[in-house]
Amino acid sequence: MAQGAESGPSPFTPGYSKPPLVFGGHENELHEITAVFETLDFGENDSLLISGLRGSGKTSMLSRLQDAARRSGWIVLSDDASKGLMTRITESSIPREINRLTPATRMRLSSVGLWNFSASFEFVDRSRAVKPLLRDDLIALSSALGGDAGILITVDEVSSGKVRLRELSRFALEIAHAKEEGANIMIAFAGIKVDLDELVKNDHTTFIRRSRDLDFRRLTPRETAHVLEETARIAGRSIEFDALQLLIRVAQGYPYLIQLAGDYAWRNSPDSPAISLADAQVAHDKAIKSVQKRVISRVYEDLSERDRDFVNAMALDEGGRSKMSDIADRMGTYGQYVQIYKNRLIDSGYVQPDGRGYVAFSLPYLGDYIRSMDPQGPDGDEFRDGWSAFPPPPST
Repeated sequence: MAQGAESGPSPFTPGYSKPPLVFGGHENELHEITAVFETLDFGENDSLLISGLRGSGKTSMLSRLQDAARRSGWIVLSDDASKGLMTRITESSIPREINRLTPATRMRLSSVGLWNFSASFEFVDRSRAVKPLLRDDLIALSSALGGDAGILITVDEVSSGKVRLRELSRFALEIAHAKEEGANIMIAFAGIKVDLDELVKNDHTTFIRRSRDLDFRRLTPRETAHVLEETARIAGRSIEFDALQLLIRVAQGYPYLIQLAGDYAWRNSPDSPAISLADAQVAHDKAIKSVQKRVISRVYEDLSERDRDFVNAMALDEGGRSKMSDIADRMGTYGQYVQIYKNRLIDSGYVQPDGRGYVAFSLPYLGDYIRSMDPQGPDGDEFRDGWSAFPPPPST
């Protein structure tokens, strides 16, 4: 791109439900799962549990699966786990997908008697002669596809609330019955791990207990650099070396923050052929403040009072890792009891083991956010697992 030439819109996508241009991490898993859409050889991939915190890439993964399924001629039913899921799927999603089927496929569906069609086999409405059951709909749709494709069902934002879990349990039971009748179905649930664990414990979710687990956490420094560089390259720009190093340190492998920092850096001088260190410095100032306000503060509010006590005790340590015995002392409890909170926070993705008897924050800037509420607390945070060479830059 020539100097002064105007570039296109930012290729970085920090907005909700906007899949990234370059997907970082889980490439092997994505390839294995999407291969099912061509082969119908499900293996362990007939049900998936995709876990991770807000902004970790779960929804982007669902979008990738949906796009790949549609390209292979699959029916895609996607929704979230809010109240009325079953009704929305049967009364809205399935009729919408029927209208997208070929006339020949709709002709086959017309003989089932679950839906009414016009003389030209256009979908009209649901037949009320038969009580609508999701299992019957799925069996009929799978059969109408003639064994050449299947049905992908994705459910985002799984919650562990009792009412939501009861509906999800009934939803899972309907899918289980359809699968038992031979319907080609892949189901993917996405949410925080502790909520998915509660779903698995519920009645009628036996097949979900054998699901393939995909745990979305931080990308490595190498993966982070790849996403930043490749996204900019596809859109016609490069990133200067020093700018890239700073953006890696700012993003800390957190997928949402990678997109947010990249977006701020891109927009700072959109007509320049390269993202400069000055652009990255502007992104640093904006991105950290934004992610703490939009994500970290809400994640912290989601924690129980005792979980907050645990992470508050961790935030007192300046070096970025905390000794479990120190956390227990600060919480005023004993070691075995504090292990309960440690394990729950690790499963949720907030915390990670960092050597025998130690833990560290795995959610970037959570410690900084907690310390920002206590002016007397220490500054700085250092992360392990390959991130020690890329410490987050100090706040300005």
